[in-house]
Formats: sequence, C-alpha cells, structure tokens
Amino acid sequence: MVADIIINTTAKRLQQTFSYIVPDGMAVHVGSRVQVPFGRRQEEGIVVAVSERNAGEYAYELKPISTVLSAQAGFQEEMIETASWISRYYLCNLADALRLFMIEKKGLEVRLYVTVGTKAPASAEDADVAAYVQAKGQVEKAALSRKFGARRVDDLLAAGVLQVEKGWKNKISDKTEKWLSFVRDDAEGLLANRRRQAALLAELKQAGSAPVSAFIGKGYSADVIRRLCGTGLAAISERNVRTRQLLPTLEQSRPLTLTDEQARAVQAVRGDTTGRTYVLHGVTGSGKTEVYMQLAEDVLRQGKQVIVLVPEIALTGQIVRQFVRRFGNDVVVMHSQLSKGERKNNWLRMLRGESHICIGARSAVFTAAQHLGLVIVDEAHDSSYKQEESPRYHAVAVAQKRAAYYCCPVILGSATPSVSDYYAALQGEYTLLELKERIHGRPLPTVTIADMRDELARGNYRVVSDAMVSLLEETLAAGQQAIILLNRRGFATFVMCRKCGYVVKCDTCDVPMVYHKQSDHLQCHYCEASKPIPTVCPACGSKYIKFFGTGTEKVEEQLGELFPSSRVVRLDQDTASRKYSGEQILERFRRHEYDILLGTQMVAKGHDFANVSAVGILSADSLLNLPAYWAGERTFQLLTQAAGRAGRGDAPGRVVMQTYAPEHYVIQCAQKQDYHAFYEQEIEFRRALQYPPFHRIIKIILTDEEEQPLWRRGNDLAASLQSWTRWEHSPVEVIGPFADIIKRIRGKYRLVILIKGKSLDDIKDYMRREPQCWASGVVIDVDPSF
Repeated sequence: MVADIIINTTAKRLQQTFSYIVPDGMAVHVGSRVQVPFGRRQEEGIVVAVSERNAGEYAYELKPISTVLSAQAGFQEEMIETASWISRYYLCNLADALRLFMIEKKGLEVRLYVTVGTKAPASAEDADVAAYVQAKGQVEKAALSRKFGARRVDDLLAAGVLQVEKGWKNKISDKTEKWLSFVRDDAEGLLANRRRQAALLAELKQAGSAPVSAFIGKGYSADVIRRLCGTGLAAISERNVRTRQLLPTLEQSRPLTLTDEQARAVQAVRGDTTGRTYVLHGVTGSGKTEVYMQLAEDVLRQGKQVIVLVPEIALTGQIVRQFVRRFGNDVVVMHSQLSKGERKNNWLRMLRGESHICIGARSAVFTAAQHLGLVIVDEAHDSSYKQEESPRYHAVAVAQKRAAYYCCPVILGSATPSVSDYYAALQGEYTLLELKERIHGRPLPTVTIADMRDELARGNYRVVSDAMVSLLEETLAAGQQAIILLNRRGFATFVMCRKCGYVVKCDTCDVPMVYHKQSDHLQCHYCEASKPIPTVCPACGSKYIKFFGTGTEKVEEQLGELFPSSRVVRLDQDTASRKYSGEQILERFRRHEYDILLGTQMVAKGHDFANVSAVGILSADSLLNLPAYWAGERTFQLLTQAAGRAGRGDAPGRVVMQTYAPEHYVIQCAQKQDYHAFYEQEIEFRRALQYPPFHRIIKIILTDEEEQPLWRRGNDLAASLQSWTRWEHSPVEVIGPFADIIKRIRGKYRLVILIKGKSLDDIKDYMRREPQCWASGVVIDVDPSF
C-alpha cells in the first residue's frame, strides 16, 4: 500500500503531498499522524489518502513510513475534507488547516541523546559521567547537563569521551494503562492453597475487567497479579487511559414550556437532515437558549452530538451552567484558557462519544465528533468568530462546512444578525426564524439618549451625563444592579504635550500608547510594550504633559467618587487575562457581590442577570467614525446588545445612551431597538457601494521592516493581479496598494491590497499559483473583518 502524506510544517511553499510505502503489518489510515524520512531528517506527516497502488508504479523509489505516532490523535475523513476546503477557500496551505484540528500541533520533537564515545576519560570525575551514560545506554543531553553541568558535558563531547546523536520524541503518543481481565474460572483447582489469588479472581470475575492500579489500591501485590495471569485465568492488556468528566455536578433542570414563537422555531428545525442554515433572530431576552437546549435534546435522543459556539471565553460559564443543569456529564467545554491536558481530555470524550455536547469559543468548531447532529452559533453576528491570525478562517463558515458533511442543521442565533446573514435569509439561501417578544411578556428596556454636546454646554465635564447619574442613583437606591459599557481599556487613551502637541507613541507600532493608572505605566494595545510616563516632553522639554481621552479605569475612578458606597467591578482584557478570572467576575456580579459592572464590549454579550435593571452606554458613537464599511453595523449591534442586558427580571429595564451624534440613523435605530429599520437603511448603503453581501473581498497585507522595499513588492503584486484581471477580462477589482490604517505594528510597515468582486474563485486559483502571494511577509485574508 501507498500513503499520500502532508508534511506537518509551517513552510508556506510546501503545498504538495508526498507518497510513502506503508510497511506490511503497519496500521495506517486516513488521518494517522506518522513519522517519515524527509530529505536528511525525520518529519511528522499526516496521512490524507491510502491506496492499493504498488510502489513499482512510481518513476522514483518510495521510502517507507518510519512509525505511527498516534492512532488515537488522528483525524476522521470528514476533518481531512473540511481542512482541504479551508485550504482552498482561505488560501492557506493544507498543513496549516489540518493543525486547526490538533490539540498537540506538532507531534514530533527533535531531541539530542548522549552515548559513550571512543576516547577514554581523563579523570575520575569524567569516568563517573561516562559510567553513568554507559549504565543508561543513552541519556538525553538536557537531562545529563542538569545532572553533571552543561560545561562538563560539552567538554566530554568535544574530547570524544561522549558522543551525541539526534533522536525524535513522540509528543502525542497515546496514554495507556494496564487492565486486568477475567478469562475463565478455577475449574481445575489451579488456585488450591493460593488464597490471595483466589480472592483476586473472585473480585475480577464480578468486575469483568478493571485497571491493575485499582486492584493494587485494594492491597493486591504486583506479584499476586502476575502469578494469577500465569495460570491463564486472567490476562493483562494495555488500554487507552479513560477520559474524565471535568465539569461540576449541578442540580438538574427540566425543559421549560415554550412560547408559541419558540415552539414554531423548534418545530421548523426539528428533524432537518439537509444541512440547512437557520437564522434565529430573537430580540434580547426572547429565550433563544431554551430553543437551543430543546433542539439539542432532540439530537441527543438520536445518539448524535452537538457543538455550541459562543463568542467570548467569558460567556462560556453562563451557557455551560445552563446546559450542564439540563444535560449533566454529556457536556464538555473547549477554549484556549483550558490546559492542553484538559482540552485533549474533552476532545477525546467527544471523539469516543462519552460526551455529546461541546461548548466553547471559536476554536471549538474543530472538536472531534462521532456523528454531528447540530451546530449552534450563539451571538452569531460577533466579529470574534473570525480568526485574526493565519489561517484566517471564519468559525461560522467552518461550522456550515462540517454540518454539510453530516447533513445536520446550523443555527445562527442573534438579536442583531449580521447584515450578510439576514440578507441570505431573506433571499432564501438560509431559513429565517424570528422571536419578536421577550419571554413572560416582559417589555424591551426604554432607552434615553443623552446628547453630550448639551452636557458640555451646561458645564458638565464629567464622563458620565446627568441623566446617567440619576439613573444609577435610582437603581442603587432600589437595591438593583447596573452595567456600564465603555469600549476602551485603560485610564487615558493617549498622553500629549499641551505645548507642542507631541503624542507619546509606541516605539514599534504607529499608535499612541494608553495610560493605565493602576500599574502607572503606558502600554501599547497592539504589541503590549510598556514604558514609564515621561515627566517632560521628549520633543520640546516642556513639563505640560496631560492625559486625554477616557478608558475604563478612569470611569471606574469617577463612579467611585460619585457613588462611594457602591461596589464597582471592572471587566476588560486587563482584569480578565488570568484563567477563569472573567467568569469569576461575572459569577460574583450575578451573586450581587457588586452593584455596578463596568467594562468593554465583554459586558454586552449574551449575559442574563435578573437583577440588572439599568444599563449605561458611554461614547455610543465611538465606532461610527472608523473608515470601514461595517462601522454602522458594529455600532448598532453593540448598542442593541448592551441595552438588552437590562430588564430581564421583574423590574423594567432602563438605558441611557451617551452620544455626540444623536441624529445618526444608527443611534436612532438602536434607541428604538429596531433591527428591521436599521437593516433597510444599511442594506441600501451596501448595495450602492457594492460591499458584502453583494461583493466578496480578499485583503492582502504585506509587511516589511523597510518601507521602500515594501512599496516595491506591493506595487509588483498589485500589477500582477491587475494584469490577470485584464487578461481574463475579469470584473474583479484590484484596489491598492495603500498604507494600512495603522502604518506600522511591531516594527513592521504594513501595506494593503484589496480584491473585490461577486465571485473570487478564479482569482483565488491564480493566487495559488502566483509565487508573490506565498512570499514571506504576505498575509491573505479572505472575507476580512477589517
């Protein structure tokens, strides 16, 4: 047999498969991770095809596969198919796409091993080292250096007393444990006068089989176990270590009685075997999660599995709690803050069918499944579902591709669907389901707009308007809670000299540094570099250094001054950076240990707090002025989602939205929480300028430490693409190159080329063949989030 193998490397130019002989008796299948000779070295490969071809059919000599690294951590054929689609659609190499499905990204690790050399030791100390190595046969160099000192080991290697050889360590080998199994009874009296063995056999007969460690824990010695196996009455075998359930046990909940709208939505999806996508447009508080759970329950009855995606790690705690109460040990979680061992454990539980529901952020879409029956994408409009590092996939598109293989439905749930998804639903490409009313007849919150121009005219220079102060006073007096949204971290958004206008910028990024008062330093939010606050202006020597702008730290300080008896907690990337810290903040707020939750957009996504009756939104128009076609859409989504956190309990919700542009149609639609009115205006804007969903976009980002060579490369690539469009008479438009919005990040200048058209399949084929597109410093972003 011959296997076609992709080498697991990040090399951009290595796109093709390589053929290897499968040695007789070696168990190799599609998805196996194997070790193969590649040039003068050994590499890890992933098997993408196995055939009965004969090695003699090739014009060159095929090499054999060295060994199978892991059968357990391999791929299913569906994963190979999905990875191949990701490679084609997002213009990345196949190895990069395959690694998305891996917990352990690289299974083969190069190690240096020391053996005894040909020269005699020169001293007794050297002889001790050589004797130690001789007794071990071979010792890893790093371990030997730790024991005897790196300098001594290097000297002995140079003298020839020791020698070093390159070896490979398998990082993904399957973890196994010894199991003792019952074979037959003591019919022939083999255990006469062997009391301990007889007792062990009696226990084993009742259990059938169990880990050897369990019997040792009961007091049976290894010798008793070995002697019993010697009689043929029992046998020891190696089995994969059993996975563990890592979630806590919670009091079980029962399905709720559905509203008419919820019941219609469930009925529309139930039993779908076409792989169709459903847009579940439900206003905030309309009970979308209950629809998810009842559909999941239907799928579990069929013995199938469910993947539930949420946009933020901080949100997993809330939805996990609801699903665990309903489905118990059938639930696992997958996100980046879990340890590698925890992720592998949960991945294997899904692969083996020990759990049937996986909940997690974007990367959970790559979790293994025996038979997928449903994919749910909560808050499906959220931009965090788009990966901002190569390969730059979109989790919704990957979910749809995986669901198509299994012919199962995809639910895109949101109170503010993306314009493209809603358009697809209206065109019949997707199916639209709507929940127009909140459960229990609760009204949507009332929204008041505070015009900050009027506040300034009245002499109010605070960040918080008078209307918001009044709202918070009434809310706290009633013993209720409030959420305040400000989509900026830090204390001040930039530091400037009032004499000459100098702004303190990052040394390697073309952006102002943000002042963080708690740590008393300036920080770049792109490369995370920090520096002390200058006491004098670096440009003119003036002492007139001032902080400008407002971040969450500054608002936290002002809230403390305005409401000294209130308990304020901040949730942003600074406070939620540690494992589970975001979930802990939200849980403590849920228990009313805090009165006000202040934060960035993390506080606006999907939270359900029964005691929150007030929401304040600062700088509601902060995104509107961005030079991006989606600025209005993102603003409307953020404002509507934030407002929807209020009034989910018995008390009616009230919202104050602060803005300098109250007349803007996005602000007006957000005040009324009228998605349809917003959509009608936004889709016409998109249609006129031919932005998505009417045209698709590819963004090419070129980077270089030198600016002039970068412009030459950018112009050459743009000319090549434009030449292709003229030759092929393609309607595709090539725009650029032009400097990126942020000209330099991490010491590298950035240029952008945009490709725009109704269909980009043909130009993608050209880009796959064009060497300039695969050069170092070139990033291709298909369907960018900008």
